[in-house]
Amino acid sequence: MPHLTRSVRLLRKAEAALLAAIEIYNKPDFKYREESFAILTLNAWELLLKAKLVEDNDNDPRCLYVREPRTTARGTQSLKLYIRRNRSGNPHTLSIGRTMVALDATAASRLSPQVKANLDGLIEVRDNAIHYFNASPQLSKQVLELGTAAVKNFIELARRWFNHDLSRYSLYLMPVGFVSAPATLSALPATPDEGKLVGYLAQVVREAKPASDDDFSVSLEVNLSFKRSAPDAAAALAITTDPNAPKVTLSEEDIRKRYPWDYNELVRKLRTRFSDFKLTKKFHDIRRPLLDDPKFVRTRLLDPGNPRSSHKDFYNPNILREFDRHYTRK
Repeated sequence: MPHLTRSVRLLRKAEAALLAAIEIYNKPDFKYREESFAILTLNAWELLLKAKLVEDNDNDPRCLYVREPRTTARGTQSLKLYIRRNRSGNPHTLSIGRTMVALDATAASRLSPQVKANLDGLIEVRDNAIHYFNASPQLSKQVLELGTAAVKNFIELARRWFNHDLSRYSLYLMPVGFVSAPATLSALPATPDEGKLVGYLAQVVREAKPASDDDFSVSLEVNLSFKRSAPDAAAALAITTDPNAPKVTLSEEDIRKRYPWDYNELVRKLRTRFSDFKLTKKFHDIRRPLLDDPKFVRTRLLDPGNPRSSHKDFYNPNILREFDRHYTRK
């Protein structure tokens, strides 16, 4: 078995903690859902951030140790700093907050304001967990939206920092709104403490700075709605050349939601995302093969019946990941 570096071992522990958080959150009946999710998700994030800090310091774990002065025989504080030990005698390591501060020293490791605000919200949920018994519907929705963003941000940073792909997992948080709340609730009503927490989380989202990077979010709004379908609408859907297969029509609005960017907007996004991007032959050589891939580009013809008519290309945001392989992220 190959030797794993300390940073990789921390990364794998972070992944395990995140999977545990999601598994617990998605249980159909769990009385400590939001609190447990916040605790385990923050544990996953702390391990991820420490993995990055250790990697940045040549896998030396001493970068995580908390150091402090001691009181001398004269009653003054020593100039030398000593490793702080816990009750078992092991080194006391940095908190998640101090780890974020340590990462700020390097531009490539610095967290975006959106990620920091998202973690601040989850930290507040964790720290206030003892003040309420059952989370109110409003707090549950806030934790769901913060948690969805936290998982998305985690996946993106694991990919950027460690080239670690989590796509082999089906990572999602099941909205807890499939069953309507009963008319009479046996749970305790929202306490004043919980009310303050709800207000604080709303303020965190409201005051978040506009995102300079579309891959990170403070909170992701989750809206769940149900619409009765026609009897034949439940058939399996697949792309096929069978002329007898059922036809599915997408409206112009549906298509524009999937491909929202024109050429100028794509260029603007690339300039915002990369420090070394320029409109050169390199850019066009990368873009040109992608024009035939419907995952990334849809071409709209002025005259749909004439393939030689004037046309305009529209781009799906997923195309940015293709350029990630060729340019340097800011």
